[in-house]
Amino acid sequence: MNRASASVSHRAEWQGEMWTVRTVPGANAVKEYRCPGCAQLIRVGVPHVVVWPENDLEAGDRRHWHSVCWAARDRRRPN
Repeated sequence: MNRASASVSHRAEWQGEMWTVRTVPGANAVKEYRCPGCAQLIRVGVPHVVVWPENDLEAGDRRHWHSVCWAARDRRRPN
């Protein structure tokens, strides 16, 4: 596996809930998404994270965030 394109997951607590957080390397970022933390586009090729509630086993409620927006999520509420 190419280390540059490998995704890494971990757990994080936010708003009293556990979330799955997966890094998306730039090489794997092939679509644009709108970050809920800043309402700006995450462009193709930009590394970011995708998060979803841990109890959402199918990850149907996943959201793509800029990594810095997710790190500041307590100050950047979803839009």
